Amino acid sequence: MNDDREAEVLISIAEYGRRLTRLADSRCVKDGRLLGATYRLSDGIWVWSAGHRQPPRAIRHNAAAVHLDAIDDCSTAEEVRACYDGAIEALSSATRLKPSPSVMKVEMKEAGRWSYAMTGPFAMPMVTGPSFTVTEVSCGCRRQYYLDIHALVKESIGRTKTGEQPAHVAPLPPDLPEREAQRLLGSRS
Repeated sequence: MNDDREAEVLISIAEYGRRLTRLADSRCVKDGRLLGATYRLSDGIWVWSAGHRQPPRAIRHNAAAVHLDAIDDCSTAEEVRACYDGAIEALSSATRLKPSPSVMKVEMKEAGRWSYAMTGPFAMPMVTGPSFTVTEVSCGCRRQYYLDIHALVKESIGRTKTGEQPAHVAPLPPDLPEREAQRLLGSRS
């Protein structure tokens, strides 16, 4: 898989997404916007993610931290002052990044066996385990979710009828890591 094909698929989904064969999708609970989906294209099944964006506050704090971390390398008072000024500017700016959609191909290994073909960073951050793959996604209404990639692909495999409604996979709540940690701690005690 190459980056050119991934770029082509992203463009195709952006331009013709409503006309493409969608096998499964995940939508925002509040307003129904598409967060992720699987599409059947001429060369197989592709997973699409709407992407994730951090809230503006987190972006500003991360940018300020970069400036403050640079103070250790400063040798003059002017350089230190410039680092502080950069941090103050970063904290006061109104930065709002847009999420970057991404795609990856689902590779069919043999009957009943499949895997993801990730050639580059797909909708990072992503957490993967046996029969478990999630990534963060953001809705335009500013709600944060986890997209269950494994469930999307599992629902897509074997769906061959065109015109069939896509299978719905509910997005996972943003507190998923904390709830999983509590569940694991409870099961060990």
